[in-house]
Amino acid sequence: MGLLNNLIDFGFDLATNPRHLRWLCPLLLCADALLSGLIVWKIPCKLNPHGYIQETNLLNDCPDTEIDWTAYMEQVTQYIDGERDYMLIKGGTGPLVYPAAHVYIYTALYYLTSGGNILYGQVIFAGLYLGTLALVMVCYRLAKVREGFSCANDTVLV
Repeated sequence: MGLLNNLIDFGFDLATNPRHLRWLCPLLLCADALLSGLIVWKIPCKLNPHGYIQETNLLNDCPDTEIDWTAYMEQVTQYIDGERDYMLIKGGTGPLVYPAAHVYIYTALYYLTSGGNILYGQVIFAGLYLGTLALVMVCYRLAKVREGFSCANDTVLV
């Protein structure tokens, strides 16, 4: 039981002690960047029975999980072509229902992704996600926040 209690105490200390944020945040950010890369580049996480990564044609075996990207690019193409009436701008999921800022952002993404290349879009979104995560981690570190816990009188509040 002593080892288990030590592991529990160590885990609790990692989760609640701000002095660990100096090294824990960069470590978690690197792990998240690695996972984002695996997702974007469709690297299989499965191993075959011999312990080697299976050889597959990743582009054919793992279709993109695009959620409305094609529809947004269709709508942006109509906007770029000069259409400004929201009632007439439509995509694969229906009419344009988002405000103009959405159209402007996706217009920029249209140009950044060479006309809607989904892989480029995934890389851009992964970068935005990791940048936001890094900014939040810096804010937590500077504020010395211990999220979800209050150690007043050794009481844990979740």
